[in-house]
Amino acid sequence: MEQLASLLLHSRTQAHTFHFGVKGIGSHSAHLALGIYYDSIGGIIDGLVEAYQGQYGLIKIQPVSGLDTNCEIKNIINYFDKMCKAVAKLRQDEKLQMSWLQNDIDTIVTLLYSTKYKLVNHQ
Repeated sequence: MEQLASLLLHSRTQAHTFHFGVKGIGSHSAHLALGIYYDSIGGIIDGLVEAYQGQYGLIKIQPVSGLDTNCEIKNIINYFDKMCKAVAKLRQDEKLQMSWLQNDIDTIVTLLYSTKYKLVNHQ
């Protein structure tokens, strides 16, 4: 959970960074999609982590590497693709297999793929 929570918290700031810097063709729709992502993900992370901590105890957030400042739409799409793959891998942790935790993770995956869809198709 520590790695998943850290990655997701970082993704909120990364999406906000992309939101500020995106430009060019399709940038308005990307700007809106990224705004929806960073506005939405925080509450979902909060629910997931609090439920986990209610069962297993407090977690320790891990360091995550710096922010990507390449705000080209192609790079942003690649970032969300990598996030989808990372969450798919991290959700397999044995302690995350409770249905209520998986439901929150499903909501996160839905948001990630919805954002990716908007970035790819709403240009």
